[in-house]
Amino acid sequence: MIIDSTANLKDAAEKICASKIFDNSTSCSSENSVTILEEIYDDAIQALKDAGGYLTAPEDKSKIVENLWPDGKLNRRVLAKNCDILARELGLPAEAESAKFIMVEDDGVGREHPLSGEKLSLVLTIYKAKNFDAAMAHTQNVLNFQGMGHSIGIHTKTPEHATRLAEDMNVVRVLVNQAHTFGNGGSFNNGLNFTLTMGCGTWAGNAISENLGYQHFINITHLVTTIAEDKPSEDELFGGYWEKNGK
Repeated sequence: MIIDSTANLKDAAEKICASKIFDNSTSCSSENSVTILEEIYDDAIQALKDAGGYLTAPEDKSKIVENLWPDGKLNRRVLAKNCDILARELGLPAEAESAKFIMVEDDGVGREHPLSGEKLSLVLTIYKAKNFDAAMAHTQNVLNFQGMGHSIGIHTKTPEHATRLAEDMNVVRVLVNQAHTFGNGGSFNNGLNFTLTMGCGTWAGNAISENLGYQHFINITHLVTTIAEDKPSEDELFGGYWEKNGK
């Protein structure tokens, strides 16, 4: 998820919270990380706190990583748990137990930065980006690590930013100003087909780049007979080009 400098921060934070806490963040469409533009970073963090997030102290990050991935594997004792249980397991202050989700700031992507990957818990990784170009590059790196082709969301009042994501990023779905978990699997107000399974295109080695539906499980026989030929002439195809540029 990206929050750009034109976003309605209160609306964005409330939707991110609702999406993140649904089924305690076990959905593949739950926000894994949020990348916030630098110029509105502090205000966006405050909006996320107001919506129910708890921002951990920098010194708590290593402890969170150690408890989330003991022996390098996700800790089943914290997966899909309520925030009070999660906070205690992570060794966080009592204040975190009453939050709705837990935010951890990070600055890297990849195996050396496990917080950039899937967590299946109410832990939300927060990144700061200098500008929109940097946010695009960073979120593509996140997708490349874990989530190739799947989806990205943006909170913005600048439609051009959403269009750039769709045109330039290797991703199948770009959700604009939506609670990602609820919109990604289909919604009455966005036109995506309802499903719990999302095709991620050839970027993820999938055969489809749409929401999986019944049509992908049925065989359709095409009975093919000849029809009257409808074949355009060369002049109809290229006439306009020839007039402009010569034949």
